[in-house]
Amino acid sequence: MVEEKILIVDDNVEVLNSTKELLEQVGYSVICCHSGEDALDFLNENRVDLVLLDINMPNLNGFEVCLRIRQRFALDDLPIIFLTSREDTDSITKGFHSGASDFISKNAISDILLARVNVHIRLSRALRHLRDISLTDEMTGCFNRRHGVYSLREWFSRSHRYGNQFALIYFDINGLKVVNDRYGHQAGDLMLRSVVNAVKGSLRESDLLFRMGGDEFMVICAETDKKGAFSCVERMEKAVNEIIIVDQKVSFAYGIAHSSEDYPDMDDMLHSADVSMYECKKKMKK
Repeated sequence: MVEEKILIVDDNVEVLNSTKELLEQVGYSVICCHSGEDALDFLNENRVDLVLLDINMPNLNGFEVCLRIRQRFALDDLPIIFLTSREDTDSITKGFHSGASDFISKNAISDILLARVNVHIRLSRALRHLRDISLTDEMTGCFNRRHGVYSLREWFSRSHRYGNQFALIYFDINGLKVVNDRYGHQAGDLMLRSVVNAVKGSLRESDLLFRMGGDEFMVICAETDKKGAFSCVERMEKAVNEIIIVDQKVSFAYGIAHSSEDYPDMDDMLHSADVSMYECKKKMKK
């Protein structure tokens, strides 16, 4: 059974239903949206593996929707295929400039549609696998520092260019050295993995968790205001505070930086969150 999710965006109900039926017959999970606005709202809270997008839609046309999706998802992260009756050179060129991965004519036979979708799904899956190997922390299974720096740079750039708001949460696990010294590194490793699993369970799908080194971690909260960042920390604390390693109840110190604070560059934003975290740690020791 194919597990990938495909989002179809088209204001034509007949096209939506027929394409949905075709894709579901071969095992894809299919979600339909009747407008570009609905599709963008859906993608704010959900992840899919491929988008089939019409060009001619009211309010937001396909080119505009594609550009907005690309503000959040890189070309190798989410394939976008225009499924359209417009096959002129200008439309195709404009589509690729807006971030499309491919074009398929609505007049194409079913086998061609399925074959092109399958190619992009397989390519995206392979790229994700290679990326996961190179960007994952082996100990905890969350993203590593390299990917953290890259992702923060990407979000910082998008924020300045497009106005996308995001929050950065930097946190440090309390008591890891004590656990390592008293009970050995196996207990410390268990502590790290337990915290990562608990934090992951408290985050949204769109949030990203990175191990920055040792017992320090970073969370990037996409499309989040300051209030949302503090709500995220509260969920994280509730999840982590339930962990006990031997006789050690687990907690963490944290600092928050938000894109609205107009930092000169990415390093200043990261430094601000880091400083806030250490101030928090000092208060916790009093």
